[in-house]
Amino acid sequence: MNVSRGPVAGFVAIKHLGTNGGGYYGTNSAHPLENPNYLTNITEMVAQTIIPLAMIFAFGFFIRRRKFAWIIFGVMTAGFLCLVIPTIISEINGNPLIARMGIAQPTGAMEGKEVRFGPAATGYWSIITTVISTGSVNGFHDSTMPISGMMQLLAMMTNAFYGGCGVGILNYFIFIIITVFIAGLMVGRTPELMGHKVEAREVKIAAIVALLHPFLILSGTALSSYVLSRGIGAAWATPPGNWLNNPGYHGFSEMLYEYTSASANNGSGFEGLTDNNLFWNISTGFVLILSRYLPIIGPVAIAGLLAQKKFVPESAGTLRTDTITFGAMTFAVIAIIAALAFFPALALGPLAEYFSML
Repeated sequence: MNVSRGPVAGFVAIKHLGTNGGGYYGTNSAHPLENPNYLTNITEMVAQTIIPLAMIFAFGFFIRRRKFAWIIFGVMTAGFLCLVIPTIISEINGNPLIARMGIAQPTGAMEGKEVRFGPAATGYWSIITTVISTGSVNGFHDSTMPISGMMQLLAMMTNAFYGGCGVGILNYFIFIIITVFIAGLMVGRTPELMGHKVEAREVKIAAIVALLHPFLILSGTALSSYVLSRGIGAAWATPPGNWLNNPGYHGFSEMLYEYTSASANNGSGFEGLTDNNLFWNISTGFVLILSRYLPIIGPVAIAGLLAQKKFVPESAGTLRTDTITFGAMTFAVIAIIAALAFFPALALGPLAEYFSML
């Protein structure tokens, strides 16, 4: 018997420290030679988070506002916990359909999981890899429970909790601009950020960038749903046939996940989808280009516009951005934008699947 070998350790270090996600083996970190035990599992999860977390505090250090960095870290951590806790609970409680068959699930929902990790560690990894935009996996995301799948989708849909190497800060900056603008209107003052006035031009750019992400995801999902409903996808599948192995709610979730993963530069997938064909490769390619480059231009443009403005010294009426109140408001803005943009799609996919199982 031949065992595939190579520079696995080098690849694993690069894929996680660089938040790339591409493994040496096709099964990625579910492979025993790529991730053999709990120790390597924890090490790889830490490796994914160490640079994105460091970027938050490096940002505070370089702008000389360390308290502001701690507020950002607090908001991102709160968002991460809101995603990971329901995922772990959902996985360890098992599948209700299997329970109704009288089959005991003492270790939780084990479908698609490695026995050496189990549902809890696999669920935790699935949120780490989607909030960090790594894309590596140690289990089969397509087999996770519907609530877990929704949390994985939300992690990529918000794309502002930690994020990849700098990506989280980049997207979070857009939400800060929107929050400053809304908070300024609420207190009746001209919105200011770090001594510079935030005016209409900056807010328009921030709004476009914030709406671009859901627009690309939902447009791609709508297009693929239309193509599927017309039966066009059957000819493009390899081998020819239906490109969607799971019809119904879960099939919709697979298509939604495909474009969400592409837009968030993640790379993981609900791999019941037969996605290696002309349609998926071209459509997700366009989403990848547009969702990666345009959101970079927006924040850089805003920073340039703010830098050109005259510095306004802080006064008693200045809205401070390094307070828990401002952090809570930023979290609310992120949650509201994500909820308004994505709730209908999530209701058609993972939420509908969850309630159909009860």
